[in-house]
Amino acid sequence: MAAIYRSVGTRSQSASAATISPALPTVDGNNAKGKLLAVVTSKNNATHSCATSGWSQVGSQVNSGASFTASVWQAAEGAGAPTITWTGAVACSAQIAYYSDGQGVMDTGFGASTSNTGATATHSTVSINTTRNNALVLYIDVAAANTALATPSGWTENVDAGSGTDVGRTVWGSKSVATSGSASGAISVTGANAAWVQFQIELYADQATNQIQVSKAELAAMLDVPDGYATSKAELGAWLDAPTEAGFSKAELGAWLDFIGTSIRRRQSAFIN
Repeated sequence: MAAIYRSVGTRSQSASAATISPALPTVDGNNAKGKLLAVVTSKNNATHSCATSGWSQVGSQVNSGASFTASVWQAAEGAGAPTITWTGAVACSAQIAYYSDGQGVMDTGFGASTSNTGATATHSTVSINTTRNNALVLYIDVAAANTALATPSGWTENVDAGSGTDVGRTVWGSKSVATSGSASGAISVTGANAAWVQFQIELYADQATNQIQVSKAELAAMLDVPDGYATSKAELGAWLDAPTEAGFSKAELGAWLDFIGTSIRRRQSAFIN
């Protein structure tokens, strides 16, 4: 199951500041399994720093020329809004996007990445090779001019926002890549004829660690108990908190317990409520 784009917070910007704290997007609250991703730009080459608990930088800060730089930060959903600082008050921007798997039950993380810079109206990055099956590759394109940026072929543009306050632009997009080791594809699009930074970042969803590997037949045998025994799905889910090397999720178990409910024999011997 691949991660998907969920939501984005309002783009924050200033004409002159040495700190910025972007707005958080709406999250669905699935036990901190999703990811918040923040992109920050400033019109200088000062180093971006973030002391907010739970946030860490993804890759390296990237300078485009002497007067535009961008950094990317990540945290688990549920983290507080980050505050990013640097030396020198300049025009700046920041925005946070939110991603999780389609059911909100898988742990998300980052794999391969690349970035590129330039100062003309052609914005580009080379392809990356994914490290997991069903990866979501993100592209983030930021520029020092408030000009709409084109969408690369084969990608979905999720957000394109800019402001005259910082005179800058931020674009988020993505595409799904089914097989590990596959190429995301190079990007070359037209956009702001000014300093820019473009990123490609792999985001994957892996099975959570609170899973076990057990077959339906094995679990059915465990449930072959005397008449009058009763347990709830919640109780059974708690009981199945088991080794980290397992591969059977509580969500899957819940669905299977609906299936077992169609068996008269099972309903008689194990009252699953």
